[in-house]
Amino acid sequence: MVLLVLSIIFLAPLVYILLNSFKPAAEIFEVPQSILPKDWTLENYAAVASKGFVSYFTNSVVITVGGVFLVAVLSSLAGYGFARLPFRGINLLLLAIVGTLTVPLVIFLVPMFLMENAVGLLNTNLGLMLPNVAVALPFAIMIMRAAFMSIPNEIEESAIMDGAGVFRRWWTVMLPMARNGIVLVVIMTTYEIWGEYTMAKTLAIDPPAMPLSVGLTLLKGEVWQYGILAAIVVVAMLPPIIIFILFQKHIVAGVAQGAVKG
Repeated sequence: MVLLVLSIIFLAPLVYILLNSFKPAAEIFEVPQSILPKDWTLENYAAVASKGFVSYFTNSVVITVGGVFLVAVLSSLAGYGFARLPFRGINLLLLAIVGTLTVPLVIFLVPMFLMENAVGLLNTNLGLMLPNVAVALPFAIMIMRAAFMSIPNEIEESAIMDGAGVFRRWWTVMLPMARNGIVLVVIMTTYEIWGEYTMAKTLAIDPPAMPLSVGLTLLKGEVWQYGILAAIVVVAMLPPIIIFILFQKHIVAGVAQGAVKG
């Protein structure tokens, strides 16, 4: 019963927004307001395409897909190195990585802006992708390190006896067994990059370069058009929801896999 009540509380606003996206503007302001639309319409979604939404959406997709790919590859390589390839100073380096998680993001905004301005990366997808990767990578490394540490040593020792090198062991043996950790990294990084606002607002000044999170602030116009706003919110929510639905069974498995050894 508790879970049912919580589900209703969380889903009610989403359902309300979804239904409003199919209502004409006049119907949204009716009192009392009907739950279901009386006149179903797609005019709000048609208006979205004419307001530059496609450009913002495309930028967000490119930044998110590229950023998630880089984070998944780099965190799996680093996580494997920390878990299976001990070296001098490993604990100090791990401590430094964990320490970066405690530093507020706002401290890095001015240095990021100056660096990207100096190398010409302002107002580019790459200029937004790389900072997002840098911010998401430390936590992703810790997740992948825990995932690799949970795999029995005997499995890798068998690969070593068969003559497999470090890269081959990572790619053909360890990485497939740590897939739940990878999925967890992909889902968390997708959520983080897709909805990121602070860095995007700082590093994307020109409207054509803005991702969805920043571009939405330019779609307001003179007055709030709530039907169009509802349609925008629905479309913006779809990618994270689809990712979650596709990989939801791996989330708990990834957390459990990383919780065995930390």
